[in-house]
Amino acid sequence: MYSKIISGTALGIDGLLVSVETDISQGLPGLSLVGYLASSVKEAGERVRTALRNSGFFLPPSKITVNLSPADVRKDGTGYDVAIAVGILISMGKIILSEELNKEIASTLFIGELGLDGNVLPIRGVLPIVDYAAKMGIRNVVLPNENKEEASFVKEVNIYPVKSLQELIDMLHAGSFPEPYVPHDTSEVSPIETLDDLADIKGQELMKRGVIAAVAGFHNIIMTGAAGAGKSMIAKCIPGLMPPLSYEESMELTKIYSVAGLLECDMRFMDRRPFRSPSQNISQTAMLGGGTVPKPGEVSLANSGVLFLDEFPEFKRDVLESLRQPMEDKKVSISRVKGSYTFPARFMLVSARNNCPCGFYPDRSRCRCNAGEIFRYQSRISHPIMDRIDIRLEVKRVSFGELFTVEEGMSTESARQLILSARERQKYRYRNEKFNYNSEVPQSMINEYIKLSDKEQRILKEVFEQQDMSARGYFRLLKLIRTIADINDRDEIKLSDIEEAVFFRNETQSKGEFV
Repeated sequence: MYSKIISGTALGIDGLLVSVETDISQGLPGLSLVGYLASSVKEAGERVRTALRNSGFFLPPSKITVNLSPADVRKDGTGYDVAIAVGILISMGKIILSEELNKEIASTLFIGELGLDGNVLPIRGVLPIVDYAAKMGIRNVVLPNENKEEASFVKEVNIYPVKSLQELIDMLHAGSFPEPYVPHDTSEVSPIETLDDLADIKGQELMKRGVIAAVAGFHNIIMTGAAGAGKSMIAKCIPGLMPPLSYEESMELTKIYSVAGLLECDMRFMDRRPFRSPSQNISQTAMLGGGTVPKPGEVSLANSGVLFLDEFPEFKRDVLESLRQPMEDKKVSISRVKGSYTFPARFMLVSARNNCPCGFYPDRSRCRCNAGEIFRYQSRISHPIMDRIDIRLEVKRVSFGELFTVEEGMSTESARQLILSARERQKYRYRNEKFNYNSEVPQSMINEYIKLSDKEQRILKEVFEQQDMSARGYFRLLKLIRTIADINDRDEIKLSDIEEAVFFRNETQSKGEFV
């Protein structure tokens, strides 16, 4: 007897529907799985056989063939077990399908791994599969109980969580699906509360202003200065400055964490912008993503959030240079023999470095580095990388008077209000576009959204020629100018906005002019 069940798999952060066809006929007894399968899928035969036996069902002494289609796409993972088991039971005649139930199953997705005892175990990458299935017209999803919160983020489908194969069989024996799972209401998301507040950082008001501009327009930023000046501390304040995720951003981010296996079972979706801070010994694969079965790396796990690289020059040169493409294209493409995978990488780079290896330059009374050591240290960050960083802050040491002043500086709450106001302006301005932030404006649309008078254009021409800027650097400067004007709560760009953006752009840092 022939049966057909719909299952699915994740390809990158996208999904693919897989037809699980089962046929039981006369021939040499055995269970054969075909369809360009990885070893983890081939092993499903023994898992399903044992799970069925421990659930009270024994395979007949017949030839059982299971085909996973399309056959030209390599199947990996353990998420097909439930679909294979259901297909075999239907072909065996253990599940009698009424006309109504047959129609329901034709538009039902079955995913999940089986334990040998018949329990249905959670799998990774559920959200991309369910989201794609909904777009393909699937109405019902049967999945592991631990994955129910994640899958319920997709509103267009009915979710039916199961804990065991026997529970699933009982549900199908009933002749119709029960009431679908209804998730808890988690629509209200409060701002992130952190122990770090900008008001606790004394004497660095200029650095705070630069960070506000970076967060408001999603610009990359590097902070350069003496050790202990507050660079890492202000970076830890950034999560409290970030605005809430939009639905589209949350969906994309949740897919990434689902595929990476980092989504907690009780978590319905990612409602916080990520703050990733990898160590200096990270490999290129861990940073960009990859592996035999490609998984997202740190640049993708920081999507819609912050990638903080402390002690920036201490990272391996190949790791730093590998950031060029994702910083420019906002995505990472990984090619393997099995196929090509694309992961989003729209992160905001926040980096920090000292002026020299020991961290005390330019205080020559404490710094013991010679000119060659300082030059080599600063040269570890190439000009192409620096050219992609919009804001370059020079952080000065804090004096005793500034450190113990009673005056209150800019607080996180005040900074957040400036950022939210600037973000609202951008949201309205780009309401009909596919991008959301000033830093993402394509070069072809710069003249449309960043309008300058003749006087301002002449000033920028002088800046371009005097500082020997690259074309990329010039267009990034224009986007930063637009953000500064938004922070100042105006649509019209003024000379003061240009001056502030040129100051923050600080082209001398990209040329290593510190020594």
